[in-house]
Amino acid sequence: MGLMKKITAVKLVDILRSPTTLLSMNPRELSQIVAEARFYNMLAQLRWLCEQADVWFDLPVEFQRHVLSAEYTYTNQIRLLEQEHRHVSTLFSQSGVRWVYLKGAAYQLSGFEYMRGRIMSDIDILVPQAQIETAEHALVAHGWMHKTMTDYDDKFYRNYSQEIPPLKHFDRQTELDVHFNILPSILRHGPDPVILHSHTQALSDDSGARVLSPEAMVLHSVIHLFYESEFHKGVRDLFDIFQLIRHFSQQPGFWDKLVRLQQSIGNGESMYYALRYCRQYYQLDVPAEVLAFYEQFKPGPLVFRLIDPAFKKVFSSIYPVHHERGDQWYVFVLYLRGHLKRLPLSKLVPHLIRKGLYRLNPVKKDESDLMI
Repeated sequence: MGLMKKITAVKLVDILRSPTTLLSMNPRELSQIVAEARFYNMLAQLRWLCEQADVWFDLPVEFQRHVLSAEYTYTNQIRLLEQEHRHVSTLFSQSGVRWVYLKGAAYQLSGFEYMRGRIMSDIDILVPQAQIETAEHALVAHGWMHKTMTDYDDKFYRNYSQEIPPLKHFDRQTELDVHFNILPSILRHGPDPVILHSHTQALSDDSGARVLSPEAMVLHSVIHLFYESEFHKGVRDLFDIFQLIRHFSQQPGFWDKLVRLQQSIGNGESMYYALRYCRQYYQLDVPAEVLAFYEQFKPGPLVFRLIDPAFKKVFSSIYPVHHERGDQWYVFVLYLRGHLKRLPLSKLVPHLIRKGLYRLNPVKKDESDLMI
C-alpha cells in the first residue's frame, strides 16, 4: 500500500471546532476528513456535530453516506451495550456487587446526547476492591473468560495495575474491563478509590448501576488520558473531555466541586494539561479563578518545554497524512512519560526487559523461566 497523500491542510480537529468548515471543502478534501475521522473512531460523531451546526443537510450525499454507515455501527454497538447492561445488572444484583460504569459505557447509558456516535472498544466498570474477587467469580461463572496471557502478565495486572485481566464473553464476544482503581495500585500518589465511590450517582433505570458524578467523571477522563503512553486516539479523548466540561460547567457549582475533588484525589497536573489544550483547540471557557488554581500544577520549564509540543502534536495531527519530521520523537517522549508515570523505575525496567525477552522467545507460554 502506498503512502497516503495530503489533499488538504484542514484537520479533523478543525472540523470538531467548526463543523461549518465542511461546507467550503470539495469532495476530495471531504474524503480526507472522512478517513481521518474513521482513524479516530469519530466518524459517527460527525452527524450530531453537523446537525448542531445546522449544516448536515447542506453536505454532499456521499459524505453523508459515509457518516450514516458509521452511525449504523454505533447504533448496533449501543444495542449490544444495553444487552450487556441487563446481563451485568442481573448478575451483580444477585451477587451483591456494587459497580460503576466508566468512560464510554457511562456516557451512553447516561444518555448524553452530545456523545451520540461515540464508539467504544470495551465496557469499563469500577468495583470496590473488597468485592473484586466476588465480581470476578460471578462473571467467570456466567461465561466471561480471561483473555489468553502469560502467568507473568496475569500477575502484573493483579499486583501492579488498576484492574484484573480483561474479560471476554464466550458467546457474545463482548469485552469487559473490571477496575478496582483508576490508576495502578502500586503508585503512592494514586487516588483513593473510596473517594471515587463516594462521588457517584445512580442511573435512572433502577438497575442498581451507578456512574461517576460530573466532577468525578471529568477527573477520571482527564487522569486516564494524561497517564497514557500511546495517543493514537488522543484527538477523540481530548474532545471527550471538552464535551464533558462544556456540558457539566452549565450546572451550578460544577467548578467548585471539581476543585474540591481535585484537592482530595490529587493529580492536578493532568487537569492543568487538559484545560490548556481544551482551551487551545476548542476555545473552552474556564473561569479565571479556576485557571489560577491549576496554574500551580504547571510542570517546571524544562519538562514543560519537552512535553508541551508533544501533546500539541497528538491532540491535533497524529493522523499519518499530517506526519512531519520529528513526530516520532514526540511519540517516543509521551510513550516514555506514560510508562514512567504508571510504574516506578525500579519496577518499569525489569518489566520492559522481561517483555523484551518474551518477544524474543514467542514459543514460551509461561515466563516463569524469564525471571530476572
